[in-house]
Amino acid sequence: MENEGNIIIPIIGYIITLISPLIGLVYGAILFFTKKDVVLYRKHGRFIIYFSIAVFVISWILRLIVLK
Repeated sequence: MENEGNIIIPIIGYIITLISPLIGLVYGAILFFTKKDVVLYRKHGRFIIYFSIAVFVISWILRLIVLK
């Protein structure tokens, strides 16, 4: 039961990623690399890392289009 984790922690990570992709990347890395005993945190930590990279790239593409 102790290795199940709490779903609120990954949800906070996704919200943080939408606000600031760089902080979301760090948050996802912390979940992925430090919470090895909780499968839920490792899985969502990896997804938060991917999501933050995608948000960062999309935001840069939109900035380039708008400034052009």
